[in-house]
Amino acid sequence: SQRSEADARASAQSMRSRFGSIFGNAQLEIQRADLGARGIYYRVMLPASSRSQAADVCARVKSSGGDCFVP
Repeated sequence: SQRSEADARASAQSMRSRFGSIFGNAQLEIQRADLGARGIYYRVMLPASSRSQAADVCARVKSSGGDCFVP
């Protein structure tokens, strides 16, 4: 999560460069999240067809030194 949409887009580009082989052809998405008193954040998300697929991709990202979570 980033505080600005521009920072989230930069993070998405960095993630694509670093983990693109794990993501395949899937397109990263930016989701705006209003956390009330904590402010607005922008999350970089990778759509998955199932929770199982999401968990698999997340595990592969973590094993490659990245960080992620399955909502």
